[in-house]
Amino acid sequence: MSKRIPIIVVISVILAVLPILISLSTPAYAEESKPECWAVIIGVSNYKRLEDVPGPANNAEELSQLLSRIWGEEHIKLLLDDEATKAEIRTAINWLVSKEDTNDTVLFYFSGHGDKGYIAPYNAYYAKTWISSNELTSWLRALDSERVVTILDACYAGRFNSRLSDSGRVIIASSRANELSYSIGNHGVFTYYLLEAFSKFSRADLNQDYDLSAEELFQYAEPETISKTEASAEVVQHPVLSDDYSGELSLIVKFIFRTSPDLPSGTNILTLDNKGYSSVPLELTWAPGSVHDLKILPSLDTGSGTKYVFTSWNDGNVSGSRIISDGGVYTANYGKQYLLTIESDYGEPEGQGWYDAGSTATISVISIEEPTTRHIFMGWSGDYSGDTATASVIMDSPKTVTANWRTEYLLTIESDYGEPEGQGWYDVGSTATISVAPTEGLIIKHVFTGWGGDFTGNTPTATLTVNSPMVVTANWRNDYTRLYMLITGLIVLVAVAIIGLRIHRRRRVLAPQK
Repeated sequence: MSKRIPIIVVISVILAVLPILISLSTPAYAEESKPECWAVIIGVSNYKRLEDVPGPANNAEELSQLLSRIWGEEHIKLLLDDEATKAEIRTAINWLVSKEDTNDTVLFYFSGHGDKGYIAPYNAYYAKTWISSNELTSWLRALDSERVVTILDACYAGRFNSRLSDSGRVIIASSRANELSYSIGNHGVFTYYLLEAFSKFSRADLNQDYDLSAEELFQYAEPETISKTEASAEVVQHPVLSDDYSGELSLIVKFIFRTSPDLPSGTNILTLDNKGYSSVPLELTWAPGSVHDLKILPSLDTGSGTKYVFTSWNDGNVSGSRIISDGGVYTANYGKQYLLTIESDYGEPEGQGWYDAGSTATISVISIEEPTTRHIFMGWSGDYSGDTATASVIMDSPKTVTANWRTEYLLTIESDYGEPEGQGWYDVGSTATISVAPTEGLIIKHVFTGWGGDFTGNTPTATLTVNSPMVVTANWRNDYTRLYMLITGLIVLVAVAIIGLRIHRRRRVLAPQK
């Protein structure tokens, strides 16, 4: 007998297991999307039915060009004149909604005709063809971003502030709810000074944090607009700010790269996002929240005995490669080094190489002695002078030091007899005097006949120039005259003795017997 499982149990099991399956299919390391910036920028100067108005199209086009360079062209939707119908504006806002995310920055800008609680698209005529504050509020409310800036440069623009205000949003209107907005040349007065604020970043960046916010744009443009309209039209235009964003809502950040000290140009000192830069100082503007890869040149050899070696950033970071997202001044500190070159014909001098500017280098060398040649250190010359084999050199510039030597050669005199004089060590090119005295034995006399080997001569005393190791041999001839005389004398003595003996014996034989 089978049992049926109640359908409610099956559903409960599925609901319990489903979150687990979803979590398994989602990578645990999924990261939140990187912050991006998006904008819809609208400017209508030539209307289909309404009176044309100078300025708005120029306002929008210049703002679009400025932000496109920083945020990226694909992040900007620009609608000018007949492109800016009510339907197209709604479509553009829908495009914003499809692109942006909670951590993105979103800008909606409109410049054109305005009425109390309305802005006029290209095809505005009857009330329904205008865009009311309620409609615009409804369209923009679909945005997820918590960083939304709305800028309206139109008459009575202040009527929108209260309607559009919401958490995380900054609303900037060119005039109060009961005021007109004016033009200056081919621009609206208020937008003219907004654009000027971008170009005068350092002046508009009131807190000097290298981050230009929507609030700072307003604070720059507001007094300029009031002053200009008061002086020109004698009707004051008061821009209005509604700020529901905690802190300041950043629109662009400035990155300034410098080196200390200044380095010679011509080499890619900085690689930023895989692009090399050799011109320093470098100033760039970025989208807020964007992440950038910096790589600094570890060292720069000028080729003249001077090089620069990276030591640290001005914020204390000592890595030559880093990731940054904040604006500011980034100074790469370099230490200067000088090359010490030691020139020496002999030996293996120590101490040459690169040294920090102002440091002390220790140099040294040792004399060399070989069996028949020796090199004797005599002192230093060049960018340092001294006579000690070990010395200290202050490295306040590139330096070349020369080790000076005296070379000596060994003069050897070989002789089978006598006591020759003059052998020993001599400086290269010096003159040596050699001599040897004849020797006489009791029996054999040794007679000097001349010099051989590395010098030839026939006088017992001679001079020679020592230009290399030399071996000189004294040659001799043996005189045997005395030996011959001695032998002859001995022979005579023996003969006389023999003769005398024989005579003696004969006398004894001939003597009479008794």
